[in-house]
Amino acid sequence: MPSMKKLLTAAALAALASAPLSAQVWRGRVHPPLAPQDGQTCPQSVPVIIGNTQGYADSLGSGLCYVSIDPTDTSDLVYRSYAFFSDGLLMVFSSYGDGEGNPNMTSAREFFFFPRRHAPALTMDEKKKTITVRMGNGRDAEFDPASAQLRELEFGRVTVSPKIDPAERGGVEIPRYFGLILDAGFRMGESPSGLPDGTATFRSAWGETCAVKNRDVFNYTPDGDHAFKFTDAQLSAWLRTACPNLHIGF
Repeated sequence: MPSMKKLLTAAALAALASAPLSAQVWRGRVHPPLAPQDGQTCPQSVPVIIGNTQGYADSLGSGLCYVSIDPTDTSDLVYRSYAFFSDGLLMVFSSYGDGEGNPNMTSAREFFFFPRRHAPALTMDEKKKTITVRMGNGRDAEFDPASAQLRELEFGRVTVSPKIDPAERGGVEIPRYFGLILDAGFRMGESPSGLPDGTATFRSAWGETCAVKNRDVFNYTPDGDHAFKFTDAQLSAWLRTACPNLHIGF
């Protein structure tokens, strides 16, 4: 995973592109993956707009598949968008206004969902006015077309703040989820999982938690890239030792 600085550089260069700014940000994740890939085929969906929401699905040069959900109006550069990746990551990206090069004008909130069964896929039904992302773990995430915000998680509960402000720390929380989740936290201007000495927290379907150092579950390169280091089988084996009180579920 490239550093947020690289993502923001890519976004700045793409500011005049027709796609939303955050959609260009996700395309910055083009570096070779640092964890094993399963050779999956990425489902592709051309950009479709329903209400005030644009969604599409594609692949990156790294082999990662992704689905991007963005508001159609980002003219004031104050917005929240979402991207789901095949490595299990849900990244909530927030922009707080026009401030090129200012790390205080963007943020990222990160969650990883396990196990990862397949590439994320997008379904946008214009007749029914519904937007659904089938996440990598096979569960659905539903979006509100009017606001482009996450409305519902299958087998979980999500809260989304109407405010887009740094004080909201991304504005998206998942207080309950029936499955294994890694909460990688929040960070201004950078990916929170990009801090090797930072802390992330696994939470099981039963609500058990286990805090780990980022360096234990992510690989890092000297130029600031990072990626989740385990396959699902490797993660399950590692957690049984590192977090013996955690019910893993796979």
